[in-house]
This record gives sequence, C-alpha cells and structure tokens, in this order.
Amino acid sequence: MKSKLIILAIACLSATLSSFTTNPTQTTVTGVYDGLEDTNYAFTITTKKGKEKMIFNYLAEDVFENFDLDSDENVGKVFKITYEASVEIIETDEDEDEELEYLTITKLELLAD
Repeated sequence: MKSKLIILAIACLSATLSSFTTNPTQTTVTGVYDGLEDTNYAFTITTKKGKEKMIFNYLAEDVFENFDLDSDENVGKVFKITYEASVEIIETDEDEDEELEYLTITKLELLAD
C-alpha cells in the first residue's frame, strides 16, 4: 500500500511540475533554405506581405536522415516544408507563465536546386 501511495504522489508531483504543451498543428510552406542559425534551421518564405524568415527548432527523424541541413550543400535550394508548431507554457522564477513556440519540420521535399 505504501508503494502505491508513493507512486501516486510522484505521478501527481510530476504532472504538477511539468510544463503544459498544446497539441501541434501541421502547416505547409515553400521556402529557400538559408542554413543554420545557431542550432536552428532558417528558411526564407514568401508571404502576401513579402519575404519572411522562418526559424525551425527541430527536425523529425526521417527528415534528419534524408537531408543534411547541417552542411552548406542544401543552402539556396527550394523546399516544400511541412511543420508542426507547438507551444509550451513554462512557469518563470517570478511565478508567471511564459509561452515558448517551437517549430518542428515533419516533412521536407526538395523542389528546386
């Protein structure tokens, strides 16, 4: 009985201390790969407002295996990019909630060199 109580307490504590993440939605854009910026992947996309830089934080495993975005070999190439945006809400040291948005490329298709 004691072990069940301890496990329940740990589960409740973990749920309380963990951050909240919203369900990601998938979006597709077309963009030119600009290369790495720090540890993120930068693309220039064209919108109704003009050209805009998008920074992606992560790659899905199959994208990572099929495209070497860490080298310069794909810089300047045009890609169709499918990505998920997820928002994580974390509590700051001042007991305030802060939203962090992460973009993960889930699918990448080379359109032109």
